[in-house]
Amino acid sequence: MNIVLDNIIFMLQQNGGISTVWSEHLRRARADVALRLTELDYKEQMAPRFMERYRVPAYKAETPAIFHSSYFRVLPQKGVHNVTTVHDLTYHFYRRGLAKAVHLWEEERALRHSEAVICVSENTKRDLLRFYPWYPEEQITIAYNGVSDDFYPMKSVKKKGFLLFVGNSKAAYKRYDVAQHVAQLTGIELVTAANVTKEELNKLYNEALCLLYPSDYEGFGLPVLEAQKAGCPVIAQNNSSIPEIIGEEGLMIQHDTPERMAAEMADIVRQLLLRPTDKIIAAGIENAKRFSWDQSYQQVKKAYENIYYNHHL
Repeated sequence: MNIVLDNIIFMLQQNGGISTVWSEHLRRARADVALRLTELDYKEQMAPRFMERYRVPAYKAETPAIFHSSYFRVLPQKGVHNVTTVHDLTYHFYRRGLAKAVHLWEEERALRHSEAVICVSENTKRDLLRFYPWYPEEQITIAYNGVSDDFYPMKSVKKKGFLLFVGNSKAAYKRYDVAQHVAQLTGIELVTAANVTKEELNKLYNEALCLLYPSDYEGFGLPVLEAQKAGCPVIAQNNSSIPEIIGEEGLMIQHDTPERMAAEMADIVRQLLLRPTDKIIAAGIENAKRFSWDQSYQQVKKAYENIYYNHHL
């Protein structure tokens, strides 16, 4: 298969969930002998133009080809079949004004030109069909994210017993305010992790009493699995994609007012202090085994293969 991968995400962000997902898939695609791979790299090979992210790539593909961008771009060239990944529909719910209008234009343009869409969860698929009911459901593939082997229990690290918040504390829907309120109610220190290395983050997971994940909305929720794999209990809000990934033994609170969310989360924190957490930790580690980047990549490749065989490329 002739596959063209657009690495523009690495120009847009240094760290982040989308770049993590793309990096994991890209590493596997590079090693896949079934693919004839071309990469468009705007940090090494190609000089970015003004407003590059919104423009058609300055590239002419050898056709037939499958074009997959890391962030809502398509190649409208005859003989090119486009694939788009949708991680979440956050802009529909939480953004306003020009930023929202531009993003939705970019998103819809990509969908209208794509013969396959990859969603990272069933919840993301439901949201996509809610806002774009015209998109053919049979052309959507679910490719759950994986969780890196960089996260694991560290026998040499002792618990310090703080509460951990991972994510963008400035994004209102992430509910950092709830995490702060939990810390106040319990009298336990709250540590916030953002822009840290995987090694540093794994150490924090190992040291924490638990991860607080009160987010109102997630396309996937990768920190939930990272924490579980590292042996850190997780308390999350029961909404969006979280029920899909946290497992049957997951500790979840119900969506309500911020005050009630914090109170319910604080009660669970107190219970963690009063009883052994071995079973919760073991269940989390076992749950995280359901998700791997190898499986995730195979689902992405399945979307390529469907196009390949449907068009006899």
